[in-house]
Amino acid sequence: MIYLFTALYSEASVFIKGFHLTKNQTRTKFQEFYNEEAGIRLTVTGVGEIAAAAAVSNVCTTYQPTEKDLLLNVGTCARIDDGGIFLCNKITELATGKTFYPDLLYRHDFEEAEILTGMCPLDHDGDEKRSLICPDGTLYDMEAAAVYQAGSYDFGPHQMIFLKLVSDRGNAKETSREQIEQLMEVYADRLYSFVEQLSHISSGQAKSADGCSEQMNMRTDKLCADLHCSKVMGDLLRQYIRYCALSGVDVEAVVSDMYADKKLPCKDKKEGKQRFEELKRRLFQ
Repeated sequence: MIYLFTALYSEASVFIKGFHLTKNQTRTKFQEFYNEEAGIRLTVTGVGEIAAAAAVSNVCTTYQPTEKDLLLNVGTCARIDDGGIFLCNKITELATGKTFYPDLLYRHDFEEAEILTGMCPLDHDGDEKRSLICPDGTLYDMEAAAVYQAGSYDFGPHQMIFLKLVSDRGNAKETSREQIEQLMEVYADRLYSFVEQLSHISSGQAKSADGCSEQMNMRTDKLCADLHCSKVMGDLLRQYIRYCALSGVDVEAVVSDMYADKKLPCKDKKEGKQRFEELKRRLFQ
């Protein structure tokens, strides 16, 4: 299942139409739309960090996502320079200075950028004042950091994806609902293609997890032991292997090369962490 979150209905409407989502009439706190066959459940959170965190927490408490599910946050944002559509590789919460790094495992054709999340709209007069808050090349929104933090209780960094479309240069008050809907429509084909890709991965992970052979489980257990994996690292490793298997990556060859290079097994946890990162780089290069 893909748990899709947007701040505004005008951001959600393109998905509601494109994936034939039905409104869940039993949900009263937040607008929710779903299509079980497509594996998509969309929630309109409302604007701001508090609303976003409350919505994500409410959805996760109700449906209890598993390691096979994905969280996708799509919405509009500000950017001082050129517009476009971006996948967020770093999220910074302005109020606290905390930074978060979604684990971008999934193949995509989007540019990547850092996004800043603030409590207020980026709506200062003059480009110079705006650029002090949001430097060139950086995105600005009011939800991403909250979605990440609330989602992290149920999703790993490799399960959360943040996709943002630039709607303004820090003058959000001048951007209408109709303009946002038109912007979403401009990128509709790319949005649909990406969501379909994620849906395929999510459903494939479920089938892979349910149908894993005992031999594959034993090999993964041995690899975890040779890497001295913690519980978190072990769960990540299993997720990486499932994704690579679905993507056609020859995991066996990569792992065999590391054993042949005498980089496995590891002598302790410190070396294991280093080899874990190296294995990840080799799998996703």
